[in-house]
Amino acid sequence: MSNINWPDDSAFAPFDVFEETYKTISSHDIIAAVLIPRGLKQAVHPVIVNIHGGFFATGHSLFAPFFSPWLLKLAIDHGAIIISADYRLLPTPNGIADQLEDLEDFWQWSRAELPSVLERHAPGQLLDYSKVLLAGGSAGGYYTTQLALSHPNEVSVLALAYPAVDLKDDVFVHGPPVGAPTVLCFPAEQIPSKEDALVWVEKRRKTVASKGGFEITPFPVALTQHGILTSQMLEYDGVKLATEHLPLERIRAGATLPKAVWIIHGDDDSVVYLRQSEAFVDLIKKEIPTTAVRFDVAAGHDHAFDFEPSFWEPFAAPAMDFVTKGWLG
Repeated sequence: MSNINWPDDSAFAPFDVFEETYKTISSHDIIAAVLIPRGLKQAVHPVIVNIHGGFFATGHSLFAPFFSPWLLKLAIDHGAIIISADYRLLPTPNGIADQLEDLEDFWQWSRAELPSVLERHAPGQLLDYSKVLLAGGSAGGYYTTQLALSHPNEVSVLALAYPAVDLKDDVFVHGPPVGAPTVLCFPAEQIPSKEDALVWVEKRRKTVASKGGFEITPFPVALTQHGILTSQMLEYDGVKLATEHLPLERIRAGATLPKAVWIIHGDDDSVVYLRQSEAFVDLIKKEIPTTAVRFDVAAGHDHAFDFEPSFWEPFAAPAMDFVTKGWLG
């Protein structure tokens, strides 16, 4: 990941952007951002819903380094309106359950209240909820999968990059195996100690946060490296991972997915191991054969490789063709 030239805010220059609060927790406003391609004619437009990643603990709805360039290009090419959500960042009092609650509230808000909000900010621009592309990478891939499982008939296509679809994967519960690269190939000397990571967790859990940057990344890296990510962040205070928190278990219990799912994943991923996507794809084919799946495996690439244009280019045309056909018909 160290070789990636991360995008900056100039990536949003082709868009008119506004933000709106969709819920408030302890006087802390949690917002959604709406991005409209500049010069877009007044009409009914397809929808892109973006849920950012960030190791469950950082990033935000307009954090350019975690906003997939291919997603922005799709919006421009097809005249789509993007809705991008914030959510409470872990650690929080109830672990992953808090974030899932926020994103379900966001989903309901986007259907019930956003149309009137959009009319106020951009009169004449309407949303076509029959054409919804739901996209996320890494932790964002987990959240989008959860939303898709809850609302399969409201999503046209689910697009996932190296999604953390198995929160019970051994690397989250116990840490990387002996001899494996450090998490995110982080320099070992820069990974906080277990003790410092626990101090950060306890301090952070007492506040409500929905925005963060790269400065936070060392702490979830440390929690994972020391084998306590699940116990100290994903779970907490008696809230244990159960079927409703686990996409693979939800599918085994009968939940379904949208008509099309695209996944891209590097086979050298150093935090969300490829085996998570492999298990997910195998399960979809077995349990939900009516869902069309395209699975692109990027040989020799680590987490977030698609932010490097030269790494992304070999996959761009066929992958985006599959996504666009599933999305726009």
